[in-house]
Amino acid sequence: MSDPNPDPRAKADAYRNGEADPPADVQPQSRPGRRSPEQWSDLISQRIEEAMRDGHFDNLRGKGKPLNPAPDPHIPPDMQMANSLLKNNELVPAWISDRNAVLAAVEAMQGKIRRAAADYSVALRSAETAAAREQVETRWQAHLSTLREEVRALNRRIELQNFKQPVSFLEIYKVRLEDEVKRGMGER
Repeated sequence: MSDPNPDPRAKADAYRNGEADPPADVQPQSRPGRRSPEQWSDLISQRIEEAMRDGHFDNLRGKGKPLNPAPDPHIPPDMQMANSLLKNNELVPAWISDRNAVLAAVEAMQGKIRRAAADYSVALRSAETAAAREQVETRWQAHLSTLREEVRALNRRIELQNFKQPVSFLEIYKVRLEDEVKRGMGER
């Protein structure tokens, strides 16, 4: 009586010693080591298809779900566990949330400067007298002074954020007041 699940090593030894019949898919004249790469590929494909037909892949853990990729080689090993904990709890590292806040502040400041410049341009064109133009210009210079201070504070915040970021290609560019004013005046 033969064992239904013989030890694979014992089975291989029996085959090598000629005590067992070769598998049905092996030709009697050719040994398994003499197959061409195409024959091996065909054999592997055949075995996988047979296993699929027999249902060997039906109850695999995580079936139907995306595979978890290997750890990112660009992240230091001591940070991988921390990042996976954050990700599993749907959180982001502090520097990312800080970066998003700075980017939102940059966008808001750019919009504020452009709107102010566009309003100044319209007010200057609509001023009918020299005194009215001078008054518009005075208010604009005072507003520019306030905007300069706000931009200086924002640019300092950008510098600090750029120092916190682990990669340099995520650098946030500073706001240039003159460039934003030009864009605002040209938007009409």
